[in-house]
Amino acid sequence: MCILMKSSQIIFFIFILGMSRMISAETPVRKCAYDVPLPLSVQVDSCSTMPCDLWKGSESQIIIQFVANRNDMFNVMANVEFTTLGVQIPYELEASRSDVCENLLYGAYCPLYKDEDVTYHLALPIDRHQPEVPTKVEISLLDSQNSNMISCFVLDAKFRSR
Repeated sequence: MCILMKSSQIIFFIFILGMSRMISAETPVRKCAYDVPLPLSVQVDSCSTMPCDLWKGSESQIIIQFVANRNDMFNVMANVEFTTLGVQIPYELEASRSDVCENLLYGAYCPLYKDEDVTYHLALPIDRHQPEVPTKVEISLLDSQNSNMISCFVLDAKFRSR
């Protein structure tokens, strides 16, 4: 009985470990054309290989871990652009979503200080009218005070219907 209980506990532990890896799988991203650093890590929904599926009519949950590059950063904003069929389209995020300082995780808050490692949560709404073709999603984090880019990455994606 004791051996059976221990083996079921081990199986349960392995199952939980496997699930946590699936949930927290890092999403591969590419560097932007600009000479700015990539974030430390990016996680888009449960995507672990590109292209990532972005589901129309829903919100993609994007977690971005990055490092501040100067002291006293009070206003950090996210900028999103889609490039579809060679056409670059700026994506207008609501101010409440693009405000990095208001969406920091793990108790972090602004001002940010040089070399501070923080994590931003972006809930990116995906419009139902997006074409179902390969798309480049470029997300950059900007210091609003001096318009300097802090970090930037490109995600290969495809919009899909459920």
